[in-house]
Amino acid sequence: MFSFQTVPSYDDISELYLIADVLITDYSSVFFDYAILKRPILYFVYDYEKYGSVLRGFYLNMETDLPGPLLKTNDDVLAALHDLPAVTQQYAAAYQRFSQRFNAWEDGHASQRVVNTFFADELHH
Repeated sequence: MFSFQTVPSYDDISELYLIADVLITDYSSVFFDYAILKRPILYFVYDYEKYGSVLRGFYLNMETDLPGPLLKTNDDVLAALHDLPAVTQQYAAAYQRFSQRFNAWEDGHASQRVVNTFFADELHH
């Protein structure tokens, strides 16, 4: 089991993705990598209005493009975790659209396509 003290210093976040049943993130791009696993993603965005209008703005439409709910309070996060199957079902279509848009090439055969393309002439002789 990881504690909050060990996770930030853990060397390979992809290993943490594999053992996590759900991702709780804010505005970090980690959700792009985690989405490949097709597991629930919750966005804890307690400062949503300030972040969007004052601090940085957004590259995506946070309300329509993300494959999970925007949660603004600790209670919202706890409620979503408590009823994760319902949240997963509610965001299934959004998750599918997100995956088609951003993960279409993530099918487990990327290396094979690179090798086939790079060595195409040699493979046919």
